[in-house]
Amino acid sequence: MDTPSPALPSPGLAARSALFLGLVFKASGMSLAVILLPPLGRRMGFSDLETGMVMSISALAGIVMAPVWGMLTERIGRKPVLLLGLFAPAACLALTAVLVDLRFSMSVTAGATLAAVFVIRLFQTGFSGSVIPAAQAHMADTTHRRRRVQGMGFLGAAFGLGAILGGMVAWRIGGEAPALSFALVAALLLLAATGAWLYLPETAPPRDRPASTTGTRVNVKGLWPHFLVTLLAVAAYGVMQQVMAIRLQDYYQAGPVQSVSQAGSILAAAALCMIFVQGVVIWRLNWTPRAFLVRGSLLAMLALLGVWAAPGHVSILISMMVFGAGLGLLFPGNLGAISLQTRADGQGRAAGINAVFQGFGMACGPILGALLNALSFGAAPAFCVAAFLAAAVLGACRQVPAEPGTGPAANDKPSLEPQQ
Repeated sequence: MDTPSPALPSPGLAARSALFLGLVFKASGMSLAVILLPPLGRRMGFSDLETGMVMSISALAGIVMAPVWGMLTERIGRKPVLLLGLFAPAACLALTAVLVDLRFSMSVTAGATLAAVFVIRLFQTGFSGSVIPAAQAHMADTTHRRRRVQGMGFLGAAFGLGAILGGMVAWRIGGEAPALSFALVAALLLLAATGAWLYLPETAPPRDRPASTTGTRVNVKGLWPHFLVTLLAVAAYGVMQQVMAIRLQDYYQAGPVQSVSQAGSILAAAALCMIFVQGVVIWRLNWTPRAFLVRGSLLAMLALLGVWAAPGHVSILISMMVFGAGLGLLFPGNLGAISLQTRADGQGRAAGINAVFQGFGMACGPILGALLNALSFGAAPAFCVAAFLAAAVLGACRQVPAEPGTGPAANDKPSLEPQQ
C-alpha cells in the first residue's frame, strides 16, 4: 500500500480563486481561437483547407504533449507545469493579436502569416496541454477523498465558464476587432497566471517518500474502463455539437440563419446546465464516484432519447439541458474515480493519459457527427445513446475505494473548502 504523505494545509481563498481564474481564461483563449480562426483565416488570405490543417495538426500537439506534462508534474511539481500552461498561451494569444494587426496593415504576406499562425498555435496547444494534468493533480493533492468528485467538478465548471466566455468575446468583439479580442484575453490570462504564481502553493508529494511496495503509480489496466468512458462521452458530446444546426435544417425545416441561432442557444443552455451541476449541485450530493458516473450516463442517455423523439425546437432545448446536467454528473464522477484509484505520485500521469483519450474524443466527434447525420435521422442520437449506455455499464462494473486506506490512492487529504 502507498504510504500516505503528510497532510497539506488546504489552499485558501486566494489560491482557489487564482486557480479558478487561470483555468477560466486559459479555456477562454482556446475557445476564442477555435471560434475565430476559421472566418479570420479567410480575411487574412488563407484557404479553408489551410486553416483547417492548422487547427487539426496543432490540436494533435496538445494530445501528444498531455502525458509528457503529466509525467513532469511528478518530477518538477504541479505549480511549475501549471504556470507554463498559463503564461505560454498568454504570450501566444498576444503574438496572435500582433500578427493579425500586421496582416491587416499588409505588413506581412499571407504565406508568412500562415506559417507564423501555425507555429504559434503549436506552442499554444502544446503548452495548454499541461494545464489539465497539473490542475487535476493539484486538486487530488488538496481535496479529501470523499470530496474528490466535487473537486473535479470545480475544475470542470471553470473550463466550461471559460469556453462560454471565449465565445462571448468572439461574438461581441471578434468580428469587428479580432486583434483586440486576442489581446484582451491574453491580458486577462496573464493577470490570472500572475495570480497563480503569487498565491498557488506547490502541492506535489515529497519525492523522497518511501516507495510503494505494491502496484505502480498509474494502474492502466485498472483504469482503462474510465479512459474509455472519457473517449465515449467526449465523442458523443462532439457528435451532438456537430449535428445540432444541420439537424435543425435537415429535419426541422429551419433556415440557415435560424438553425445557427437555435443551435447556439441550445448548446449554450446545455453547457450552462453542465456548469451549474458541476459547480453547485454536486456539492449537495453525497454519492460515490461510481454513482455520479452511472447516474450521469443514464441521465444523458435518457436525454438523448428525448432529442431523438423531439417534435421541435423547444423539446430539443429541454432535452439538451437535461443532457448537460447528465454530463455535469458524469465527468466529475469519472475523473474522481480515476484519481481515487491512482497513487499520490501518479496523479499527473493518470490525468495526462486521460487527456489523450479526451483529445481523441474531441477529434472523432465532429467527423462521426457528419457521417452519422448523413446516414439517417436516428443514426447520430442512436450512436450517442449507445455510447452513454456503454459508459453506464463500464462505470457499474467498477468498484472505487471510498474510504482512506482502502486503495492505491489512499491519502486522507484536506477538504476542498478554503480555510479562512
